[in-house]
Amino acid sequence: MTVDDTLARQLRDALNHLHDPYELRRSRLAEVFGVAGRYDTASALQRVLISAIEALKPGPAAPAPLQARRTYDLLLYRYVQQFTLREVADQLGVSVRQLAREQHTALEALACQLAAQFQLDTEECTDNKRSPAASASTPSPDLDEDLAWLKNLAPETATAPAELLASLTGLLGPVAAHHESAIDIAIPEPLPEMVVHPVAARQILLNVLTAALPLAAGGAVRVSARLAGVNVEVEVSCRAAGTSSGVTAASESPDLEMARRLTALCAGTFGANADADRLSWTLAFPAKEQRVVLVIDDNADALQLFQRYASGTRYRVVGTRDAQAAPALAAQLSPAAVVLDVMMPQLDGWEVLTRLRQHPATASLPIIVCTILPQEELALSLGASGFIRKPVTQQMFLGALEHLLLSAETKPR
Repeated sequence: MTVDDTLARQLRDALNHLHDPYELRRSRLAEVFGVAGRYDTASALQRVLISAIEALKPGPAAPAPLQARRTYDLLLYRYVQQFTLREVADQLGVSVRQLAREQHTALEALACQLAAQFQLDTEECTDNKRSPAASASTPSPDLDEDLAWLKNLAPETATAPAELLASLTGLLGPVAAHHESAIDIAIPEPLPEMVVHPVAARQILLNVLTAALPLAAGGAVRVSARLAGVNVEVEVSCRAAGTSSGVTAASESPDLEMARRLTALCAGTFGANADADRLSWTLAFPAKEQRVVLVIDDNADALQLFQRYASGTRYRVVGTRDAQAAPALAAQLSPAAVVLDVMMPQLDGWEVLTRLRQHPATASLPIIVCTILPQEELALSLGASGFIRKPVTQQMFLGALEHLLLSAETKPR
């Protein structure tokens, strides 16, 4: 039998029904592979197909060709684990249309694997079809055309880092389990949104994590995020298993190349670093423009509460418990607003308010006195721009800031 499109179609049909005994018993491949007419025809054909897929799995002894690993993963996820086309496309970091092209190549490689195993006519199995590695990993030439919309996004299009990373852990759970790896996410503080479309940001990180998880087999892939100047940086790192040459080869995978291209399309930066057996990749996107709010309060819980209230908004809370140093910090930051507690042990809020109003660099700053004391009249008479009474809800906090800043923006100059 010639390995042609007929075999490829029959193979695709059998794989699509890999867990359906009725359809497998009816498959002509049962006769081709010598398992027809048996009491266990369906399970025997299933074993033949799964074993052929496993035979394409790159071994641990030598660095795996990049496309060989990709071919194996595609066949495993799509047919053995029965992921949908969209799920596999997400796992491999490609469009559904690109996946269809790669799936055709993977089925050809599997057909040639079976043809060699069962001594079928292999005339159609060229070297390119025999070896998944021979298929170049160059991205599709229509990628830029497919994703041209990323260059024309509105400036306010943004993604919340915490929500993005939380969504990825669930999606990549099966992949992590397959590679006996784990995803460890660490976001130490509330972060501003990143100026990047959520779909693009999700796909970029899916590509990086898909490349990292096999390298960290038996270990963890750590994902962290931080504010670095005007950018939000997301770092993916892992201690890679295997030889240094294997690590180097795997670190240049098509998934990472796709991540680089997507990042560039989104006006971000993509960096990679290899240190001995540890690999890391850093993505950076501009932070959505935010208004800094300086909160002066000796209570650490109160500072954390205000930071949570501001998370995902146009405000970024910078907190300090040091009332003595607060005026100098306010002069350095030039915040959009100051939120000031009164009852503090080193220096009470009234004195801080007076110093802020007396210093040329902070005299015109909008200041909200936030206290449990019923002293609104006193606060306003000392130069406060607004007053809110504790305990403070998120609605009260954000509402006071919006009112204060709107008044400042519309005030005649």
